[in-house]
Amino acid sequence: MNLEKLLQGLFMISAKDLKEISWDLSILYVEDEEILRNSMLPTLQKFFKNIHVAKNGQEALEFYEKESSDIILTDINMPIMNGVELITQINKINSNPIIIVLSAHDESELLISLINLELNSFINKPVEKEILVRVLHKNCSIITNKKLLASYMQQLEEENSIIQRKNIILEQKLNQLAIANNKNIASRSTPQRTSINKQEDSYFKVLLQEDRDELCDLSQELDTYIMMMFQNDSLNNTYLERLVQVYLKYAAVINAYSEFYEIAIVLHEFVEVLITTEQKVLEDTQQTGIFLESLQLTLETFRQNIWEKEAKDPRFYNASLENDIKLIIDFLEEKEIEDNEIEFF
Repeated sequence: MNLEKLLQGLFMISAKDLKEISWDLSILYVEDEEILRNSMLPTLQKFFKNIHVAKNGQEALEFYEKESSDIILTDINMPIMNGVELITQINKINSNPIIIVLSAHDESELLISLINLELNSFINKPVEKEILVRVLHKNCSIITNKKLLASYMQQLEEENSIIQRKNIILEQKLNQLAIANNKNIASRSTPQRTSINKQEDSYFKVLLQEDRDELCDLSQELDTYIMMMFQNDSLNNTYLERLVQVYLKYAAVINAYSEFYEIAIVLHEFVEVLITTEQKVLEDTQQTGIFLESLQLTLETFRQNIWEKEAKDPRFYNASLENDIKLIIDFLEEKEIEDNEIEFF
């Protein structure tokens, strides 16, 4: 056994190895000779779920303009439009396609024309199966790695976007605390409530389990609707109607308890503003989403601590929730920010 054969054996790619990375990719196979098409097609069908076959370059180009393929496997010498013309046109549509050329030994002039077209691979006819598998595996690996990298970069962008929104929310919360602190300083001479009455101290015992469960479900719905604001630029009034219904249901649950009556009232006011400012909500989904996400964080903290963990003071989060809701209302109604507030948007 010579060195070349030994190396080929060490780096041999199996059909199974190829199928693992090629099955979900698409291939456009271009060949004018029917016998060659019929002999190649069964082999390709073992490796690719999505295969389109074209009889000449023109037919292949028309398909590619409508639906691009991951890999183009094409003959060179064809009627109507040859492989050189096809590849030239495809390069105008896609600056970096994966193209594998099938060429016969007597097509040297056409091969010279392909030198500057930056092809990925050449395979001589008649095609040997081992070579085909190796070439396809190499190019499918390139595509798979590119898709993985693109997916990873998208994930990074989404995570960065979430971090940026959380930073904005944190700044907003700090601003709210600063404003609240200023108000507390100004009202130190006012008698403050120092204890919780007996009715509030036992409030947790009267919370209905079905109400707790419903608030949990509503919170998950709100998470979904708010996330849609950052992922979809074409939200419509049906989306807003469903979002409004969730807030109304939330208000209806807490309205049954005197400790949270004030929150329910402000939520109803908020819903009315959502309806009257529908156009702004649907057009400025990013900014509206940031405000709603901030409110949702406070609502979820309220739900978990007050409704699940039996916090001592049932009214502890009322002021924060009311402040969050009023901030959104001011934003939607485009009210001027007060002098003692800091604008972060």
